[in-house]
Amino acid sequence: MEDDFLYEQDFDENIPYVQIDLGIEDIRQLYESLTLHSDNWVSCEEKKERIDALRDFFNRLMLEYKYRIEE
Repeated sequence: MEDDFLYEQDFDENIPYVQIDLGIEDIRQLYESLTLHSDNWVSCEEKKERIDALRDFFNRLMLEYKYRIEE
């Protein structure tokens, strides 16, 4: 994974973004929460797409972590 990768395709460099450090257990918990939320979604399709994109992003983080640990 490239260090400058951003999951958002509509990134605007004029708007500040937040950077946080999370442990893998926090990443897993967020992924599980996003999965539950997506599976039970009943509202706007655009918001569901954003949740699914975030879930995909967190899944890729977990895969990257597993890859680096098993090296």
